Amino acid sequence: MKIKTNILLRIYFVFGIIFVAGLLVLWKAFSIQQYKDGFWERKADALSTKQFSIPAERGNIYSTDERLLATSLPYFDVYMDLAADGMTQQLFESNIDALAGQLASTFKDKSKETWKREITKARVAKKRYYPIRRNVDYALMKEMKQWPLFKEGKYKGGLIAEMQQKRKYPYEVLANRTIGYVRENAPSIGLEASYDAYLAGTDGRVLKQKLAGDVWMPIPGAAKMDPKNGKDIISTLQINLQDAAETALMTALQESKSEFGCAIVMEVQTGAIRAMANLGLLQDSSYGEIRNYAISHRAEPGSTFKLASYLMLLDANHIKPTDTIHIGAGAWKFYNRFMRDDHITEDFLSIKEAFARSSNIAIARLANRHYASRKQAYYKKLQEYGLTEVTGIDLEGEVPPLISKPEKWSKLSLPWMSTGYELMLTPLQVLTFYNAVANNGVIMKPYLVEAVVDGGNRESLAPGNSSQKPFASEQAIRHAHFLLRQVIDHPKGTARSIASEYFPLAGKTGTAKLLNTDDQSYGTSNQAMFAGFFPADNPRYSCVVLVYNPQGIARTGGSVAAPVFKTIAEKALATDIGTALIANASGDTKALPSTQIKGEPQQLKALLAKYGYTFEVGDDIQYLGVKVERNGIKLMPAGSKDGVMPDLIGMAFDDAIYLLESQGLKIRFEGRGKVVAQSKAPGSKVQKGEIVHIKMKISA
Repeated sequence: MKIKTNILLRIYFVFGIIFVAGLLVLWKAFSIQQYKDGFWERKADALSTKQFSIPAERGNIYSTDERLLATSLPYFDVYMDLAADGMTQQLFESNIDALAGQLASTFKDKSKETWKREITKARVAKKRYYPIRRNVDYALMKEMKQWPLFKEGKYKGGLIAEMQQKRKYPYEVLANRTIGYVRENAPSIGLEASYDAYLAGTDGRVLKQKLAGDVWMPIPGAAKMDPKNGKDIISTLQINLQDAAETALMTALQESKSEFGCAIVMEVQTGAIRAMANLGLLQDSSYGEIRNYAISHRAEPGSTFKLASYLMLLDANHIKPTDTIHIGAGAWKFYNRFMRDDHITEDFLSIKEAFARSSNIAIARLANRHYASRKQAYYKKLQEYGLTEVTGIDLEGEVPPLISKPEKWSKLSLPWMSTGYELMLTPLQVLTFYNAVANNGVIMKPYLVEAVVDGGNRESLAPGNSSQKPFASEQAIRHAHFLLRQVIDHPKGTARSIASEYFPLAGKTGTAKLLNTDDQSYGTSNQAMFAGFFPADNPRYSCVVLVYNPQGIARTGGSVAAPVFKTIAEKALATDIGTALIANASGDTKALPSTQIKGEPQQLKALLAKYGYTFEVGDDIQYLGVKVERNGIKLMPAGSKDGVMPDLIGMAFDDAIYLLESQGLKIRFEGRGKVVAQSKAPGSKVQKGEIVHIKMKISA
């Protein structure tokens, strides 16, 4: 009996322990569920659900005539929801065979049978996010929406397409350092970086649930925030001038075997940058855009800086172009150091000839004579000319000029500074000064973006004047223009070889010895520059060209950089209607090339209105050609009625495509830029569905 009692007591004891433990487990489960108002429940949900961003569509970048320079093309990751509510078994079975055949014939990585078997298996497993294909482009995505089963849509056909974006640059390498890049693992550069706040937009948010296989699927019905797409920006770049600058610069660099170079074209009255080319030597001995030298390369500008010294002397009435200066047969001692002139042996030169032939001694003597005891006045003038500060261009990476203040100058500083040494400037800083001289002494802030477009709203970003009034008198500016023309027009001018038969040019050469940073001595290597404007008698564009460390015999600014300037100027005459109108109006040029542009009538009306020309055309004219002639402009209908081949020569690619497609014609093309050849003659009969071949070239 006692044994039985002991056994029962032990059983009751064990049962009691189990009962208490059970109560504790229940209490713990209850407390976990109620802890901090559902804390653990939310934590469990967080392991299977997650917020994902929906990338906003990045804005486009356009040229000044609204040609596409950068855009985001959509690509899609395609999935199938094989447990979609509207996908009945009958609908699935009646379409799966045809869908599998379409997938097999399009992607060619699996057979029809394999596709059918795998999708059917996923259907049985009720896969909600079965992967079909990644990185599908827009054209194929459009086709896929019409495939069997997929054409039923998301809720019946199970088609899920998640959009991604890839940045594309239609003109490829053209101005690619200025336009810039969007980079994931490195800082963005160029306009892409400077205007990211406008271009990027605001990403959206979507809640997704984690499925088997580490796949995340959007939760149906969950709250979703749609992205806000980025704004478009209209740059100041002009495609034809950009191409002319890059092509001419490339030729100069290749012929002179230089390290790098840059060329910039600025619109005189606005400061708009119409071209910015930067080319550097690559490891394979070719040239490409590897750095924006226009704003980041700082060096001694050499004789291009002499204009600043001469201008302040002219403005103070210290000199006139007809005055004479003693230069000591090309050698003059300043304190304890000799300065020499290359290829000048005369004792005396007029001011205009000294400038045209780039005498160092002439300007050094003049500057020393009038400013040696007034160094602050010299420096103050440089400040007024904008040469002591950055230009403030809307592009990241501009380095400031290096011009020391007078209290740090030695006795030799002023003579050598007046010739372009003992100070450092970027090509853009030199150009901004020359542009102001072309603009009658008014400084214009250089800029690369003229407007931001958001839907139908256009916001102008043009900065306007940097200076409120001219920094020199009208007479001083007029004399400066005269001196700049002498560099080209004088029979011994340093840039006499670039005189144009079409219109007058103005500018200054600069050949600066490169400083050896190891021992602070000057070697035999050069930096060649040319800065100026055109047409000289009514400036429309200013331009600077830099060629760094050219090799061979011809290594000066006049022989290496100036020819690039001339090529760009004459290209502008042939492709820019404003330049052509100015040149034709002058009446003192000859054999002007035929300048023609084509486009939609409304676009051309707006363009020509800027120059005082108005016209009316009928509603049946789709496209119009404008030819600049000596006595004005001539209009030529460039479009045509159905069944007749239009004249496409000179048209932009997208305009030509639109015109041909509107007639039902099929297009085959090669190249990029403007149309230079077409397979069917203008005016010939064409039929819908007929294939037309066109050839394009940027420099056409």
